[in-house]
Parts: sequence; structure tokens; C-alpha cells
Amino acid sequence: MYRSITASSTAPRLVGVYLGTRTMSLSEISNHIRIRKLVEANKEVGTSLAFFSYKEVDLSKEEFTGASFDVKKKSWTKRSFPFPDVVYVRGRGGKTKDLLEKFEYLGIKRINPIHAFNKGELFEQLIQDPNVRHHLPLTVSVEQKNDIKSAILKLGKVYVKARDGRRGLHVMRVEKLSKNSGYLCTYSILGKLVSKKADNMEHLLRTIRSFFGDKKVVVQKAIDLVTISNNRLVDFRAEVQRNKKREIDIVGVCARAGQPHSPITTHSSAYRYDTYLPKLFPRYTTKQLNSLKQNIKDFFTQNLCGCGESIRKIRRNGH
Repeated sequence: MYRSITASSTAPRLVGVYLGTRTMSLSEISNHIRIRKLVEANKEVGTSLAFFSYKEVDLSKEEFTGASFDVKKKSWTKRSFPFPDVVYVRGRGGKTKDLLEKFEYLGIKRINPIHAFNKGELFEQLIQDPNVRHHLPLTVSVEQKNDIKSAILKLGKVYVKARDGRRGLHVMRVEKLSKNSGYLCTYSILGKLVSKKADNMEHLLRTIRSFFGDKKVVVQKAIDLVTISNNRLVDFRAEVQRNKKREIDIVGVCARAGQPHSPITTHSSAYRYDTYLPKLFPRYTTKQLNSLKQNIKDFFTQNLCGCGESIRKIRRNGH
């Protein structure tokens, strides 16, 4: 790695956590729940952890000003660090791409090297896996307006998604209303939920075109998810990482409850799946809950860990 040329082999590896283009004060950093959790988790691995923003990087000196937590003094300080061994990207914006390309040129590794998947290409790769394909919702990559129309008429209730979108920013749920009274479109703009009725297909296509602009999209058949109070959708997400043998391991599974009436579970509340199941299924017996937990665990173990080759293909293609 970059620092290993000069740094002592016994020194803790320096992990730089990039927070984005906006500089955060020590007060903001110390009160940020996700940053506190990273500091807590770092106690197990013992790396040197420093948090920084774009403006705190000095490319000419190959160093940055970072915030770090002193465990002994139990306090936060900011000081200069050499460029890190590894960078963990937790923020975006501005000239972030240029900075990360500079780090890559210097041989600095990234914990999360992939910015986003092309959803259409990902589907085409995953559907090749016989263990996974029957779990996938039917997904159609579309190019023209008529393709969108055909996909919606064929699939019924659908999600229209930008192929390269992320964090739920370009997702629209479309469902046909009863008695041929049009379509209901639900999406989010700047965190605000929007529901709009389209009287007919032409009106619907104009709404889709207005929302997505010139972005290429996929149309995906909607999955019926568990729904709790205030029409909040719930799904389960597995966090995966590669172990020392470069095999995919599941390091955690959470249940995500979306915002009221939201078409997606992104920007949601997350809970440990095993402790949250009794709240989702209050009428289940202990035996039924234990069986459900085991089924969820088996599903992820048998299917998700077998997707490694498909994910590697996506990475090799640069998405």
C-alpha cells in the first residue's frame, strides 16, 4: 500500500474516512452517530482512524487534516496525517471523483471501490445463476418510450429506476388504479414524498420523462413486501464483505422499515432482523419465528454468497 513504503510494519494502518466536500467541525463529527459507530467498531481491529473532507486535503504535500478520537483522553482532535493506506468513502460531491482518482494513482486502496451498479447489467448477470434467477423480479431495460409502455402493460405494478441511480434518488413506483381510472405514480424529490395521478398512459409517460429526464431506465416488476403501520414497507438487506480468503461472507442482516407511504425502504430505519421479527409478525409463535429466522439465514447463505462471480463481472466492466 501507499504508506507501507515508509511506515513501520508494526504501526497501525491508517484508514482515512472521506466525509465529502463539506468540512465538518469537531462538534459535528463527535455527535455524528455513524462516525461514533465506526470509532466503536475500530476498537476491535485497532487501525488508526481519521475523518476528513475534500478541502482538508493537501495534494502537494500528500497529507490531509483529519479528525481522530483519542481513546485514552476520550476526546476528539484535528491534526495532519500523511495520505492513508486505505480510504473509506462516506461522502460525495464537488471534485470528489478527481480526488479519488488521485488516491488510486498513488496506489491507495478503497474499501468501497464501486460507486453504483448498472441495474440492467446486474440483472443480466444474476439471471445467469440458476440458484438466484427464480428469486429475481422480472426486469426490463428500456430505450424508447414504447418500450416503457410495453413493460408497464406487461408487468402491472412496477418500479421504474434509473439504471445508474443510487440511494433511491431516481425511483418511481407505478400502479394501475381500479376501474381504468389511470395510474398512480409515487416518488421522492429532495426527501419529500410525491404522489401524482396520471389519467392515461400518455400522461404517465410524460410524468416518467419529466422525472427521469434523459436517464436510461429499467422497469422492474414490484415485489409484495411486508407492510406495517402508516403503510411503511419493510425489506431485509444483507451486508457482505470478502474475508481473508477473498470469499464473500455475510457480516450482518437488517430489516429496513421505510418512511410512511414511501415506495422504497431507502432513507429508512434499520433494525437487527432477528430481534425485529416479533414486531413484524406479532401473532407468530416462538417456533414459527425461529423457523422464519432460519429460512432467512438459509436464503442469504445459499443464494447471496453464490453471487460472487456475477459481482466480479460487473466490477471488471467498470460499473
